[in-house]
Amino acid sequence: MKTIVGTLAVMMLLLPLNAQTASAPPAAQPAAAVSGQAPDEATNKITELVHAGKYGEAQQLVNGLLIAYPSDARLVQAKGLIEQLMAAPAPAAAAPAATVPAAAALTGEDKLDYSALIEMVRQAQESTDLEEQTRLLQQFMEQSAGFLKQHPEQMEIWQLRGAAAISLQEPKAGYEAGQRLLAAGAMDNGDANVQQLLAKLKLLGWMDKEKVEGLQLQADAARSAQVAASAAEQAAALRAQYTFPAAHADGFHYGYGHITINADDAVYVGTDSTIHMQRSEIGEVRVACFSYVCGMYFTPKGGRKYFIVAMTEEAVNARVMQQNSVRPPAVLGNAVVARWGFVQGNDKNKVLVPPEGQGRGRGK
Repeated sequence: MKTIVGTLAVMMLLLPLNAQTASAPPAAQPAAAVSGQAPDEATNKITELVHAGKYGEAQQLVNGLLIAYPSDARLVQAKGLIEQLMAAPAPAAAAPAATVPAAAALTGEDKLDYSALIEMVRQAQESTDLEEQTRLLQQFMEQSAGFLKQHPEQMEIWQLRGAAAISLQEPKAGYEAGQRLLAAGAMDNGDANVQQLLAKLKLLGWMDKEKVEGLQLQADAARSAQVAASAAEQAAALRAQYTFPAAHADGFHYGYGHITINADDAVYVGTDSTIHMQRSEIGEVRVACFSYVCGMYFTPKGGRKYFIVAMTEEAVNARVMQQNSVRPPAVLGNAVVARWGFVQGNDKNKVLVPPEGQGRGRGK
């Protein structure tokens, strides 16, 4: 996502001059009285004039504002851009209007959709959360695709799609954006930001039609592998969270090991045996105490029940049953509630049973 603060951030410097609605400019103020950046109302007015093709008026407004705000980099860039637009020859009737960043003025809902797309990119740029950045850029890519079907002449959106494609590792989207910009004469209109973007796409190999399909397959495979690895890590973390040192009563003796409460089953692996209990077969989980030993009876709907006691890790390693090594039954009870969705039954809330409609039953 470093390209968000690189290519995307550079491009966004000029977006306030292309994306915001216009209002009346502020009254002129003496240079000594003002410092910093010009008000948004003033830059919005410049946007309106540029979109209307009134470059001379836009130039006069920028020059006047630069007297009051000489350190505003946006105004300096706007001045250079307007000078380029004024110096560029009029395009031929059959050629696309490549010299004007927004090739057609938008009105009504189309203008609102455009502003929303710009805002999504701005939020992604400003966010410090990687997942939020990715979500916003993916949302931008989805919504801008539909917008560009109706307004393919909007070169700023193609520019942003190219930069977002690099951030999201989407070669096909980057290729399409690059081809659109090339067809609009991006390499000849003097816009250094767009030319830098196209150069990056070229270096990635995303401007080669014969290569881009294979590069997309590679990117998709890498993404799938990353998702699988993340899912495996989450599953391992969840198993670790719900794995507990425990003792199992085997006749008059205890075996020592660990029990894992999974979403669909519970598995105890100990010195005495390995026990596999399916959640769907458990009728109830009941607290039971014998002297200082309190544990949980896992009772299937039919067959043998199992008495499991939560222990300390040290006690399991030492294989000893002492009063200070026994943990409360709630350790296992809470896990059963969290993983299996069991609910409190009767007997003063010491019994956990499946929810209604999920096969409640009692062992014998």
